[in-house]
Amino acid sequence: MKRKNMTRRELLRRSAALGVIAGTNVLSAVSLVGCKAKPRLEVDAGAWREISSPVPLGSLSPRVTTLPGESAALSWLEPKEDRSAALRISIWRDARWSPPASIAAGQAFSRDRASAPGVIGLSPRTLIAYWSQRASTEQQSTNEIALYMAVSNDGGTQWTPPLLVNRAAAQPGEDNAYASAVRMDDARAQFIWLDGRDWDKQKRVQLISRVANADGHLSEVRLLDPDTCTCCSTSIVKTPHGLLAPYRGHTPENIRDISVVLEVAGGWSEPRVAHADRWHIEACPVNGPHLDANASRTALVWFTAPQDKPEVKLAFSHNGGADFTPPVRLDAGKAVGRAQVALLADNSAIAFWLESEGGTAHVMARRSGDNGALGALVELARGSNLGYPHVARAAGGILVAWAERDPTSQVHTGLLRVS
Repeated sequence: MKRKNMTRRELLRRSAALGVIAGTNVLSAVSLVGCKAKPRLEVDAGAWREISSPVPLGSLSPRVTTLPGESAALSWLEPKEDRSAALRISIWRDARWSPPASIAAGQAFSRDRASAPGVIGLSPRTLIAYWSQRASTEQQSTNEIALYMAVSNDGGTQWTPPLLVNRAAAQPGEDNAYASAVRMDDARAQFIWLDGRDWDKQKRVQLISRVANADGHLSEVRLLDPDTCTCCSTSIVKTPHGLLAPYRGHTPENIRDISVVLEVAGGWSEPRVAHADRWHIEACPVNGPHLDANASRTALVWFTAPQDKPEVKLAFSHNGGADFTPPVRLDAGKAVGRAQVALLADNSAIAFWLESEGGTAHVMARRSGDNGALGALVELARGSNLGYPHVARAAGGILVAWAERDPTSQVHTGLLRVS
């Protein structure tokens, strides 16, 4: 198939036009209780509630992440009139959000809602925040973006100045974005991101990894996949077998299925397709996979649309991602995707995603056993412009964060109780 010659910026704009945006008004919810032998997937309408957060009106790009000790971090951007922003954080403790603290301010943070900043915990005291940042706050056609991090050694109150993880200056006009990070041990984190250094020559985006120490030391970069989808979010988890990273792959025929790489002795495995959907699409759908893990068990959720039939799928692995069960379909037939998943102690998982009907978007949730049994579909929120929800396990249940833009952006958080 003949490839149209376009800049990566043009491809990103075209891809963004394919996305469906969504928003919120809380409706009903689910408490999905199970037992190890046969998970029960009934709905309990009293298990969901929206909770107050310290995020001011106008904020963007919320993300929640599980931290050590059953707490969680909520991070978000507060934009300023000069096109800079402040990256802020609040910690979920004792069933409430802590007063916010600033991670970094005055930076030209990327405002791509599919590439929200994140925070991970190496220990209860040591946190690492990471984000994508433009070269300047000036409006520009270039897509030059660098990946940065900052470190807190007091549980999130004070932070180091920004530390460069990967420089875009050596790759003029291209970005380093859609990053994910995971704890390796109390002193190190593994980063992965989509890297555009090969775009000008090969029109290819690569999956790159790098280990970062809390003291700022960085390993050499490692190429994990030389050809990935252009702008879909990534994910990464740690299991007893090593690290496992899913992302949307890409072939010369524009097949964009979910691929995975695993950490193996001496490096990383060759990329392999998690499930062959054979989705052919010319431009990136801006719709990456998400993964959660509990010991060797993992749950993988993703969006696909072969033959223009949108679906959200879920698959399990019991061996750290060496193989996955046949996927089950979760959606009601109007899937937009942007899926997230939380794995529970009874071997079941709850997936979250967006659906759209009649101009209204819906945040949906559904529980699935690892034997393929499905609970009822439940709507958590609805509206017209919801962005990219994120979820995280924490004390008391599963936290969900999303940003409604109607027309001013407003961050919402909610808690889904599970047992």
